[in-house]
Amino acid sequence: MKLNHRYSNVTVNEVNVKRVGNEFEIRFSFQSESEALDVVMTGVRDIENASELFEAERLWVEENETNQTEYGNLQLGISHECYTEICFDALS
Repeated sequence: MKLNHRYSNVTVNEVNVKRVGNEFEIRFSFQSESEALDVVMTGVRDIENASELFEAERLWVEENETNQTEYGNLQLGISHECYTEICFDALS
């Protein structure tokens, strides 16, 4: 997944959440137009919005603009009928 690139017409096929110490790792795969991607987000502290991935129409990753957060250097934007985000530390 590329930083600051918007993926449209998204279909999320699978979402897995794993506890790693006090944080979580979210792995998901999605299809966007003619591209299939597997994504691993590490350093996730709040998994409340993870289920929103299944509703996603558009996805993008951008750097967190506020430098006052303890974690969450990156944000995954999820858009469908509303906007949701997941903050995390690293993407692979």
